[in-house]
Amino acid sequence: MNAPVWKLERVTLAGRPRPRLADVTLAIGAGVTAVLGHSGAGKTSLLNLLVGFEKPDQGTIVAGFDRTGERLPVFWGPPDNGLWAHLTVSEHVRAVLPDVSGVDARVVDLLNAFDLADKIGSYPDQLSQGECARLALVRALASDAKVLVLDEPLVHVDPAGSQKYWECLRSYFDKRTAVVFSTHCPEVVLREAQQVVCLSEGLVVYVGSVEQLYHEPPERDLAWCLGPANWIADDMPADWLTGHSAGRRCYRPEQLCVTKADSSPLVLKSVAFSGSVGEIEFEDERSGGTQRVYHRPVGACFRAGERVVVNVLALLLGCFVLAGCGHSIGEAQLVVHSIDSWAIPAEGVKIPAPRAVHVGLKQEIFVLDNAGRVLVYDRDGKLQRQWWMPDYAVGKPEKICQFRDGRLVVADTHYHRVVVFDEDGNVLARRGSLGREPGQFIYPVAVVEDDSENYYVCEYGSNDRVQKFNKEGRFLLQFGGFGTEKGEFQRPSGLVWCGGKVYVVDAFNSRIQVFSDDGAFLEILADGNDSAALQYPYDITMSETGDLFVVEYGAGRISKFDRSGKLLGRFGTIGTDEGQFSTPWGISVDRNSRVYVADTGNRRLVSVQF
Repeated sequence: MNAPVWKLERVTLAGRPRPRLADVTLAIGAGVTAVLGHSGAGKTSLLNLLVGFEKPDQGTIVAGFDRTGERLPVFWGPPDNGLWAHLTVSEHVRAVLPDVSGVDARVVDLLNAFDLADKIGSYPDQLSQGECARLALVRALASDAKVLVLDEPLVHVDPAGSQKYWECLRSYFDKRTAVVFSTHCPEVVLREAQQVVCLSEGLVVYVGSVEQLYHEPPERDLAWCLGPANWIADDMPADWLTGHSAGRRCYRPEQLCVTKADSSPLVLKSVAFSGSVGEIEFEDERSGGTQRVYHRPVGACFRAGERVVVNVLALLLGCFVLAGCGHSIGEAQLVVHSIDSWAIPAEGVKIPAPRAVHVGLKQEIFVLDNAGRVLVYDRDGKLQRQWWMPDYAVGKPEKICQFRDGRLVVADTHYHRVVVFDEDGNVLARRGSLGREPGQFIYPVAVVEDDSENYYVCEYGSNDRVQKFNKEGRFLLQFGGFGTEKGEFQRPSGLVWCGGKVYVVDAFNSRIQVFSDDGAFLEILADGNDSAALQYPYDITMSETGDLFVVEYGAGRISKFDRSGKLLGRFGTIGTDEGQFSTPWGISVDRNSRVYVADTGNRRLVSVQF
């Protein structure tokens, strides 16, 4: 996840016999994002929309802005390379260079990097397909555009050369705000991208972290998007797998090892080898069932009829940090006295997911879900009442807060406003509109009140700032701005006010920033040091004793700090079991230090008593 460069809401692109893209809602952020799918999945259609080559038949696309408020410049590498027939190789590069100084040296450096220096005077029709693909990349890099959109780059280049040129590309990508490329090759996605959008038949079937999709895929078909996977189904016993952890669903080939064992009930039926991956099929004599396994190759050769055992490699059970497996050595763990969870009530045939949670004045739990509802629970998880947001077709709100006078205020994110309710759900006011002026919003995402009944609203969408209003909604001041420096934000996502200070979780900068309530920057907490590093913090709350609880979207956990930023302990990992979270969005705490988490990816509300 990074600051949105594009945001698509309910986008459809017509086609025959089915839409080329259907009801696509997603955000594409900074960094390198891969668009993955088979031929005809919708990759080119999506990229065409991002660069404006096509317009959606339904829905909206919002493009990002830089720190000055200008739309980010985009350079497109189309699927046919889009070369100019009347220009030579060197003229292609010169035509897009933004700076006339040092042109000759720049042209030579780029062409040398992609082995085109000997083609400097050639025209496109004199080049091979692979050379045309490399020239299209050189031209894109020469443009110095902050955003690159590349449709299957290097697809016509031989595998050995392709890897070499990808290595060259990486050094150039680091200088860009965002790179989006399409591919049908899982290996390229794993090696080059941080985020991935998976398409199938015009539908977005996954969007998120590459590492998480690799290590913790939500289902079998998605696991295979990134290569061979051993999937343990809920209804399939895994007694053939030594070292299997209950609840684990996916093992990649490098995590399994096959060895011979004369007394094993597993009898080989077939054996295959494809370099980095071994493949066997065996029959389990105990059940008569067969199983196909993709595993780490070993030196010994197997033959049909031999008996084997399949082991989980203990050394490889440690996962990437984003996969949420385990804790850092020596890291303090919060002591849990009890944990409970409950699902959000169904809406028709769908089970919505919670996006925000807030403990109110009477210790009621207010929840926003992605169906567009406000739900009110008691402490035991019993639903007391509910109501709908006044509008929710464009997008769903992200945070809710109850003020001292009992009013409930919702950051109605995709309608560029805050909505004020009474405790029974009657709308009292709608404040704000789309814009960058004082009192306007792009994507408001969280609200908090201070002791003087003023309130603060943070927002993102290249307008990353905090605005302060009085009780009646009159604008008072603003602070922050888009960026990575002190006092700047990339998606401020949650707020706490205490003792004249405003604590802001700065999600994509992975830190907590502290300001005075007159907008002066004070300090940064938990900014990437080993003991307190955060991974995409999405919300923050404060206990009665003044401790801060932060929920981390990227790490699937709760982190507790004192107000100086000292880490007091952590709880949770990424997953679906008790004590695990999947893309949690919201957190709140009651007066008895019971913490409530909107466990969005698992479609449940979790309460933890520390």
